Amino acid sequence: VKEVALGFMPSYLPIADKRRDLPFTDEQRQWQLLRRGRYLEFNLLYDRGVRFGLDGQGRTESVMVSAPPLIAWKYNVVPEPGSEEEKLVSVLQKPKMWAA
Repeated sequence: VKEVALGFMPSYLPIADKRRDLPFTDEQRQWQLLRRGRYLEFNLLYDRGVRFGLDGQGRTESVMVSAPPLIAWKYNVVPEPGSEEEKLVSVLQKPKMWAA
């Protein structure tokens, strides 16, 4: 586990450096906000640590500080056929066991 942690930054930083200045469209930004909204939904509904913090005597602010600062939520979002967003949803709907 320690080796994974030590290898994360050397692996991630070159990717972030390469991509951070790439332009993006308003549609791509909206998609990012929608995905963040789904992340927040999952955390609030299914994450046991978050639920424990909200159901127990914990401070709501302490739990919510880990939420993305901006999100969007729309009901029943269907990406355009053939779009990168549709490809992503297809992958997310078919989880793979990458390591056994």
